[in-house]
Amino acid sequence: MISKIQLGLILPWFWIQIYSYEILLDHNKNDGTWMVRNENGTYKVAATVPGGIYTDLSVAGILTQDIYYRFNDIEYRWVSKENWTYSRTFEVSEDFLEKQQIFLVFYGIDTIASVYLNDQHIGDCENMFVRYSYNVKSIIHTGTNNIKVKILSPINEAKKRFEKQATNYIVPACVPDEYHGECHVNFLRKMQASFAWDWGPAFPSVGIWKSVVLEAFDIAVLREVMLQTVESNNKWSLYLNVFVETGNQTSNISGNFSASLTTYTNLVTVTKYETLSPYAPGFFNTILLLEIPKSQIQLWWPNGYGDQKLYPLEVVFSNEHNSKSTKTLKVGFRSIQLVQEPVAIGTGLTFYFKVNNVPIFAKGSNWIPSHVLPEKSAEPKRIEYLLESARIANMNMLRVWGGGLYESDLFYQLADEKGLLIWQDFMFACSMYPTDDNFLQSVSTEVTQQVRRLQHHPSIAIWAGNNENEAALRDNWYGTSNDFNRYKQDYITLYVDTIRNITLAQDNVRPFAVSSPSNGIESEEEGYVANNPSSTFYGDIHYYNYISNGWDPDTFKVTRFSSEYGYQSMPSFLSLTEVSIPSDLRLYSEFTRNRQHHPYGYPEIIAEIDYNLQYSHNLNDTEQYPIFIYFSQINQAMSYKTETEFYRRSRNLLTSDGQGLTMGALYWQLNDIWQAPSWASIEFNGKWKILHYFAKDFFAPILVSPYKRADGVLRVDLISDILTDMQCVLNIFVYKWNSLNPIYNISSNHTLNNASVTNAFNHDMKEFLQIAGCGANETTSKCFLYFTLTSLDGEEISPHNFLFPQPLKKLMNFTAPDITVASVSLAPNSQNVFEIELKTDKIALFVWLEAYNIPGHFSSNGFLMVKPNISITFVTKYNVDINKLHEAITIFSLGDYYKE
Repeated sequence: MISKIQLGLILPWFWIQIYSYEILLDHNKNDGTWMVRNENGTYKVAATVPGGIYTDLSVAGILTQDIYYRFNDIEYRWVSKENWTYSRTFEVSEDFLEKQQIFLVFYGIDTIASVYLNDQHIGDCENMFVRYSYNVKSIIHTGTNNIKVKILSPINEAKKRFEKQATNYIVPACVPDEYHGECHVNFLRKMQASFAWDWGPAFPSVGIWKSVVLEAFDIAVLREVMLQTVESNNKWSLYLNVFVETGNQTSNISGNFSASLTTYTNLVTVTKYETLSPYAPGFFNTILLLEIPKSQIQLWWPNGYGDQKLYPLEVVFSNEHNSKSTKTLKVGFRSIQLVQEPVAIGTGLTFYFKVNNVPIFAKGSNWIPSHVLPEKSAEPKRIEYLLESARIANMNMLRVWGGGLYESDLFYQLADEKGLLIWQDFMFACSMYPTDDNFLQSVSTEVTQQVRRLQHHPSIAIWAGNNENEAALRDNWYGTSNDFNRYKQDYITLYVDTIRNITLAQDNVRPFAVSSPSNGIESEEEGYVANNPSSTFYGDIHYYNYISNGWDPDTFKVTRFSSEYGYQSMPSFLSLTEVSIPSDLRLYSEFTRNRQHHPYGYPEIIAEIDYNLQYSHNLNDTEQYPIFIYFSQINQAMSYKTETEFYRRSRNLLTSDGQGLTMGALYWQLNDIWQAPSWASIEFNGKWKILHYFAKDFFAPILVSPYKRADGVLRVDLISDILTDMQCVLNIFVYKWNSLNPIYNISSNHTLNNASVTNAFNHDMKEFLQIAGCGANETTSKCFLYFTLTSLDGEEISPHNFLFPQPLKKLMNFTAPDITVASVSLAPNSQNVFEIELKTDKIALFVWLEAYNIPGHFSSNGFLMVKPNISITFVTKYNVDINKLHEAITIFSLGDYYKE
């Protein structure tokens, strides 16, 4: 048997090793409590493991305010400049010591640390993404033992490592001054965003951020299981690569290896007795094969394409001495390919994913850490909420960005369950990196462990070596052009010779991209640093344009795959009040300036608003600040809508020179890390911005998508991700701004082609509006268009859509509507779902509802009202009185702030 003492909080039951019995020893049990103190002893407080220093100091009352309150990202920086020691005592029994091997295992220390057991130095840590295991059989004893983890200041250690470089060759990296951050995080294998980013603060935490375990066993402990599914005519072959660890043992080990997969109709098992030789001292592996009839397996599909079938798998190592170690996983059966083939016309290669031989248009967003403190990034409720919000918004892919974290096991488990494909960056972003032997060795261990930990998840679609570093090197972001060849060689050494080679050796069933953006195969053929890593003819691009009009589709590039794009907006007024005082809440206050980390951020937001909206309010007036927030969210939502629909319409487009065939739109970014201006669609407190409500529509499986071409033609395309053709009816309505009755409408029948884009309507815009009755002059300012798509029997199959022929600041005869809540009622058979009926007397644009102090989200928000009545739902997890909800709802729309 294997015994285990847990020296931190209990790990989740899923996806981890299950031992025959265990002694739990969390932060306040078994006669021991974790404590943390700084180097000179000024502070000594109780600590939590897993945890971190900012959390510990906050719980102890040393940090008296929320870390995000006002300027605490600066005021509390002293914490990161101290060295901190975590310590505790724990009890060990005699029977525990009878085991032949005893390991002290740290699943995550942040970051540069030395570990002591019973005052003996047992090892050092320098990578927060690495599991460290120490054989402590000769050091541990019966009764009371003590452990110390001395962690160095990450700010000071990063600076020291930077200064140790050769003076004739500098690896640069300091964040811009606007970030209010720290320098040289690229010298540490730590969450890169912890030293600040353009959407987040600097909180360079330290701590034991994952569990600590004391393991005792006789022969070996089962560490990891990787798998490969191979499909044939009548069966699935499931190959399992099983890894076990024994300590520093160099002799062979023998034992039984078994695996069992539970299908819906059967239990498929395999067992073999084997004698293994170590592939490195103390490390062994073997291959098991399970063969499962196809009739017993249902495929795993991304969200929107089918179900997410997962099957329990148990793998066991045991021997004649009754030593047993077990690991449980959940397995999904699916195939995945990244297709990069020559296009039929012109230049370039395709770039799209096939799952189960079906081309998938990747719809989704980019994931940043859910919290700036690593230990809080694994909070189950927050992760569940964010991933469910992504699923509701019809997403099927998230890109886990390379400046953050390899996320918790729960994150990937939920991604599996919700059908969210994961574009998994390794944690390198927007920097050059050192390539000395120690750094490369640490990275090698990191990559090996993380690939083995994550590889079995069906949601993992692709590995990517870094974020934007190929583009940064080629375009001289960091002043490296004076010695380009040397920096390029370092780039190849790190991302190709090390990360890529190790990843493909561990997992050869998934694609690997050296960078993002990148030209994919073309970048490799050009020596891994392409002349133009953001070519629209190859691979993926990151596209940001804060100068041109984001509501104009001609602003955007025709590309194969857009893996980043976006515009900033403000978080809600309510979110900002959580971390400020009233005088902070104006655009040019010190607080508001401190929260904007993106250079030129506010001027860009204002300029984008001015393209389309009539904004004549005092930008520094506290009472008018909420108006600016609202306008910024409208602009963000409309810009993302325009860009995303542009990418989706380009799915079938192939220009004469070879551009088009777009198959991915992953906007930047899904979640926020604090209350500040950002590109996020979901605020830090979970509140959906207008953008996220819009995403639910612009990512819908079927979408009617109108736009005005540069030549003035109104074009309407029908977009479908559905895998079968269907018959449909397109309805086009023309409204004047002063009436809820359309002045004109036409309908036409169409075949909605499967997994394709179908053109359904083309007509000169001005001529069409004149025909509709908008008048001969200034027709585009008097009217707008509204679109629905139904089945032949009248069932709506697409979200409604709309098109403004002119910027909204040029409207004629537009006045503020009177919108009221007609009724609020509890939905049938529900406790926390409410039906809300709204009434309006006029056309209403961007109707925004707030349910102040009642967390939840509406089924729709930021919408247009073109009928007198509309019904929506409000979903909350709390028991809410109907009358209080009714009273809490406030409504405003663009008309409230419009002056003709």
